[in-house]
Parts: sequence; structure tokens; C-alpha cells
Amino acid sequence: MGVAIDLSRVADLSVDDRDALRALSIAVYPPGASTTWAGRRIEWSAAEWCVCVRDADGGLVSYVGISLRDAKLGGSAVRVGGIGGVKTHPASRRRGLASAGIDRALQFFREQRDVDFALLVCGTHLLDYYRALGWRDFAGRLWVTQHGATEEFTFNRVMTRGVRADAPQTGTIDLLGPPW
Repeated sequence: MGVAIDLSRVADLSVDDRDALRALSIAVYPPGASTTWAGRRIEWSAAEWCVCVRDADGGLVSYVGISLRDAKLGGSAVRVGGIGGVKTHPASRRRGLASAGIDRALQFFREQRDVDFALLVCGTHLLDYYRALGWRDFAGRLWVTQHGATEEFTFNRVMTRGVRADAPQTGTIDLLGPPW
């Protein structure tokens, strides 16, 4: 594939990395498109970690945001690994770059030894893509914090993947914070 896959703390990204991430975000979400996006009013959690996938020239071509969060599953404490902010440059799509980044994120979750399962939210147009990567539809209820209040998350679909435990497919998950 000729790519480099790096895991980093977001806080440790260099100025050049941050500039490259901004450029990637603009390529994926052109200016003006966000003004009509229904999710712009949602309070999203910033990623703590990330996977950067770089091409042979070192250019950032794909990105996966990673969160670690204590949460509740049916009232019981769990540790959840979050995947969010996945983006691949339009000129580099359909090469397995995002899936390679997601695989590295899942490996990171397994290395933590306390992450019970992974969770992501996505639009319906991405469900088949994530299913093909082994993610399962979550048919339960997801609760999140929005501007200081707890509410049910209904904007996107929820998918889970087992890490240390089986991925829940039903029940209630409270992220005890904003979605990612």
C-alpha cells in the first residue's frame, strides 16, 4: 500500500500535522458545506488520540479520531473506545486507508486492556461500509451530554465492535459526555 500509519496524542501533533489535518478537513468538507450540515449544532467531543495515514510522500491522506471514555451500559460501568472524525482525501478513497486507520485504532483499544467495546456513530450511507469491517448495528438507546443536559442521541446510527467484551447490540449506553 505504500503508506505510513501513525498513532499519536492529538495534543502532540506538530504544527505541520495540524495544518495538514486542516487541509484534509477542507478537502473532505469544503467551506460552506458545514453551514447546511444538520450536525453542526451538536456538541461533539474532541478526539484525544488519532491515527494519521500518510502516503509515500508523507502527505496526510486519512485520519481517524480516537476517544477513550468511562461510560455506562445498562447502568454498569464500562470503558468505551470511540471512533470519530474519520476522513479520507477524496483523491485517495477506495484504497483501504480509512479501514487501515480504524484497524490501528482497534489495536490501540486492545492494547489498553480495559476497553470493553468500541463505538462509533455514522450516517446511514456508511452502515454497509462499517458492517464490512466487522461493526454491528446497535439497536438500543444511546444517551449523551449536550450543552450540560443528558439526552438521547438520534442524529446518526450507532455501531459497536467488541474489544475485551462482546459488542452490545441492544440495551442502553450512556456515554457520560458528548458523542464523538
